[in-house]
Amino acid sequence: MTVGLTVDDVRVTLGDNEVLKGVTLHAEPGEFVTLLGASGSGKSTLLNVVAGLQDVDRGAVLFDGVDVTRRAPRHRKVGVVFQSYALFPHLTVAENIAFPLHAARRPRAERAATAQRMLDLVQLAGFADRKPESLSGGQRQRVALARALAADPAVLLLDEPLAALDKQLREQMQVEITRIQRHVGTTTVAVTHDQVEALTMSDRVAIMHDGRLVQCATPEELYRRPADEYVARFLGEANLVEAHGPDGRSPVVTGTAVVRPEDLQLVDADTPAGRWVFEGPVQLVSFQGSRYRLELLAGHAGTILCSLPPHTDVGALSPGVHARVACLDPGLVHVIDHRRPALDHVPEVVA
Repeated sequence: MTVGLTVDDVRVTLGDNEVLKGVTLHAEPGEFVTLLGASGSGKSTLLNVVAGLQDVDRGAVLFDGVDVTRRAPRHRKVGVVFQSYALFPHLTVAENIAFPLHAARRPRAERAATAQRMLDLVQLAGFADRKPESLSGGQRQRVALARALAADPAVLLLDEPLAALDKQLREQMQVEITRIQRHVGTTTVAVTHDQVEALTMSDRVAIMHDGRLVQCATPEELYRRPADEYVARFLGEANLVEAHGPDGRSPVVTGTAVVRPEDLQLVDADTPAGRWVFEGPVQLVSFQGSRYRLELLAGHAGTILCSLPPHTDVGALSPGVHARVACLDPGLVHVIDHRRPALDHVPEVVA
């Protein structure tokens, strides 16, 4: 059972704090959407609204156009994976997975068959008789996911599902959750504060800030064309510099140019004019495994961050040495226009 999910102009006030300020979001049937934001942005409250665990002051939640705003959680066909996994320690893995079917009084044979099918799906076929305490964190996470999917939910909700795992295991589970979600095709909404997790798993990412949904788009669109400076800064590293236009020589600031560090490269003094060029004394050079991180102080543009390939010869780039970097492809520069939603051209920047 796959449905489209719509959150329509939802407002929630808790005490004197307006936590959600008119949030509207739509997920297509089978789509994986992640709510990404800092603590206090409202993402967990929005997830609770969809689950039926939080009442709304205004607005509606719809499954395939049917208003479920006033339905209790048990009548919404929603599966939830909590950060703590919430497994029953006295039950076996198979019994934990089959628990929603047991609560729904499904026949024993159906419960057993579904539990085995879910164990196969999450690649834990030989763990049916184990207790949760004997499992690793990643295995417990898979059991919790299998239990949430056992009752064939209309919508799957993931509340910081990987927060308790270490970095290496978290990266493995990002791929695994994506595989499982694609296989079952259940409309999924996840909550996380981890940017890499959101970009890796999602069809679209919804950036939340101060109770509002700022931008919802594919990971590539969010990264390359952020709607505002908050999204640009929040999603990865970015150089934000004043853009002057339309010819680049105007003293009037018309927008903010977003230049990603990996789109800059070292250049010499012969670089043709009209490029996005930044120069100044080196502040810091650090090796970070997959890259060198170069910071230089580029006049009015301030500190510019450049990401260089790990094979770059940085022997001459000691602090204080004058360096020059440039984005040689203007198409990689995105301008957040202060006057209108989008620009037909990319103005020059005065560094």
